[in-house]
Formats: sequence, structure tokens, C-alpha cells
Amino acid sequence: MRCEILMIGSELLLGQIVDTNATDMGRALAENGINLYQKTTVGDNPERIRRALDDALNRADVVLTSGGLGPTEDDITRECIAELLGRPLEFRQDLYDALVELFARFRYVMTENNKKQAYAPRGAAGIENPHGTAPGLIVEDARGTIICMPGVPGELLPMLNERVIPYLRNKFGITGVIHSRVLNVCGLGESRVDAVIGDLIKNQQNPTVGVLAYPDAVRVRITARAESIEEADAMIDVVDAEVRKRLPGLVMGTDSTTIEQVVDQLLLERGWTLAVGETNSGGMLARRLVSARARSFVGGIVQSEHVGHGAIRDKAEAIREHFGSTCVLVLEPDPRERRTLARFISPEGTDDWTINYVSSDERSQTRIAVVALEQVRRRIMNYEL
Repeated sequence: MRCEILMIGSELLLGQIVDTNATDMGRALAENGINLYQKTTVGDNPERIRRALDDALNRADVVLTSGGLGPTEDDITRECIAELLGRPLEFRQDLYDALVELFARFRYVMTENNKKQAYAPRGAAGIENPHGTAPGLIVEDARGTIICMPGVPGELLPMLNERVIPYLRNKFGITGVIHSRVLNVCGLGESRVDAVIGDLIKNQQNPTVGVLAYPDAVRVRITARAESIEEADAMIDVVDAEVRKRLPGLVMGTDSTTIEQVVDQLLLERGWTLAVGETNSGGMLARRLVSARARSFVGGIVQSEHVGHGAIRDKAEAIREHFGSTCVLVLEPDPRERRTLARFISPEGTDDWTINYVSSDERSQTRIAVVALEQVRRRIMNYEL
């Protein structure tokens, strides 16, 4: 079964809101073994919506839409479907009664334009929406199935998980799942990771392997289709072990694990605390540690780049003494060599190294902080550098 999603709304194209619905829909569909082949975004234009729906039906068995089901003039999804499929809109008493009941329950005044939401293309089935006024629609046609859901995330996601996905699994006899695990690698670029595991990507079948680059990590995604999550995990374990074998000690965590969480755990296991000193990283080290609620982190100092540089050794000792910490990590730019100097002091000794980023824009600050923490992880774990 081939599935596509069509996101409807000019606000999405104009960048006025972030399309989190598509991300959440893709994840939910994959977890339930439903193949998602394409995502399309279109504005509130009837001709373009009809064309996008027509194109999707030429490719897919099921088209899931989000948005355009409200009571306003620019909510035109149902009208576009009715015209495309030749199924005139009809007033549905059952949908209207549900609207009246909903407004009464919340003690809201129902305006005349809300009645628009009680119309549906001929033969369509309604989907209950207990979280909002826009009912969903299922339109079965010889060309395929169109399922319409509201664009508000708090309405769409419950409808998708509780109504739409069970309907699709039953209709198409879907029993399996698509399950993924992400291995996070810090301190190596995407191209270097690909050079090591590229053959796994090229020769993939099931599980499949993909590499995604983010400012804070390179993520190796391993995805398996199986009858259960347990079976999928067993299949993923084999590939996981091979990736770790080829990248010894470089997989710092899985899925949503961050480098600051890993470093914090390593420090806590040893009873160590950490203070930091920063310049061109602009407080990014401290910010990430605080966001991770790192219990080992006791404080930090952020200094302007224009204050005198040098004597990183003296700065490290002064900061450790100031906060009374077991460990200290200090970062300082070396503009002449276009690099960042790092010093880490722990009960096991002192380590100095350089990081090949020196700029102070936010992306560079993230990379400097992440690479520094990854080097701390490797030093604590005594990995070969």
C-alpha cells in the first residue's frame, strides 16, 4: 500500500508556522508499517489543491490531507475533493448534530459559517473529532482513498492515531511495523561516516541504513520492517553491531540521547563535577548542560572574545578554584590559526587539544561545544584519540 500526505495551507508555504504535522504523521505511519512515499505542501488555492490531489492519486493508494477543513472562506479542502472526484457536497445531518453538541458542551455560540463543516462530498464517511469543530472525512473512490484531517496538531494527531491508522491497518491488512534506531556520532563529519559504512547503505535491503547530518551529531538511522518491534529490534541489532565495530568508541548514544547527557552521566558515575569557561562558544557549553539538567554541572564563565586571550592554563585553574569543581573545561579561540583551544582538567590529568572551528555564529558555537564535549567523553572513557 502506497501512501502520500498533502499538507494544505498558505501559512506553511510562507514559513509563518513550522510544519510539525508532517514530521509527526511520518513517524506515526512508519511505526505502524505504513509506507509513506511522498509529502507535498500546497497553499490555499483551489486549482493547485485539485492538481496536487490528482497527482497524488496517480501515484498512491491513499492520500492523507491536513488542513482546510475549518469554517472560513479559505478552508476549501472538501470543495476541492468534491469537484475533483465529481462528488457534489451534501449537507450531513449527523455531522451537523455533532457540531451542535460540541458547541453546547463547551458553551460556545455556534455561528452560521460553522455549518459549512457539516458538508461532505457525496458518499464520504465522517471521522469524529472530539478535540475541535472540524470533522475528518474518508472519501473512497475508484482512484484511491482520500482521508482528510484538520490542521491543528492537537486535533490531527489524536484523529490519526485513534481513527485513521487503525482504519488503514484493517483495510489493507497491515500487520507489521517499521521501526528505527538512531546511532549518534559526534566529532566526525557526514562524509567520513559515509566512507566507513557506505557499503551498508548501498547494499541495504531490510534493515535499511541512512546517514543524516546535524550540527550536533551525525545520525546513522537503521530501519527494519518486521511483524513486531521486538523482531525489528533483533534485525537492527545485527547492523548496529557492525556499525559500532567500524566506528569503535564513536557511537556516543542512541535516538534522542545528547552528548551533554552522556558526559553528565559519566561524570556522575565517577563522583566528579564540572565547571566551564568559554569565549567564542558564547555560553553554548553552559546552555546545553543546563538544558540537559546536568547534575554534575556547577557553573561557568563566559568571557568576551575581545578580552585578552592566552594563559588558558591559568584560566582553567582559576575557574576550577572559583567553582570548587572536580573538573574544568575551558575553550578559547586562536584567531591567527583559525581554531579553538581546549583544555580539560580532571582527577586523571590534563588534556589539551584544538578544534577546527573559531567563528562565533550560533552554528559554529554549537559545533565547538559539541566537539569539546565529545572529546571529554572520549578522554573519560580512555578511547584512543
